[in-house]
Amino acid sequence: MLLISLALLLVAIALGATGQVLLKAGLRELGDHPPPLAVLKSIVASRLVFSGFACYGLSSLLYIVALSRLDLSYAYPLIAISYVMVAVLAWRFLNEPIPRLRIVGLVVVMVGVIILALSHVRPAREGTQPTPPPVTQNRGSQ
Repeated sequence: MLLISLALLLVAIALGATGQVLLKAGLRELGDHPPPLAVLKSIVASRLVFSGFACYGLSSLLYIVALSRLDLSYAYPLIAISYVMVAVLAWRFLNEPIPRLRIVGLVVVMVGVIILALSHVRPAREGTQPTPPPVTQNRGSQ
């Protein structure tokens, strides 16, 4: 069950990151500093912007399903993976540079995500008792 929940969460994160790149690509079509009304019109007029919003919508739906199966304190921080995905996708498809210092920051984010992912505690099976911690003697009280 955990693997399915994590897969749903990862697909939701990937769709969100894809949505970011599609939005940016669509907004680039409007030129530098487009007027706000043109940006709003692009939601329906630009195939890329509309697709970006569609990715966000689907991402949100999948996230809700994943969240119904995972602790919020576990699932939400994993969304930090999207920072790395967006940077890589922007580099690959939008030709945006990734300076060395940003790479270092992205590595730090991934290390944090890995630590967080390893923190998942499986719930005890119904009808079983968790194993109590071992009892240690306090040497100062003898």
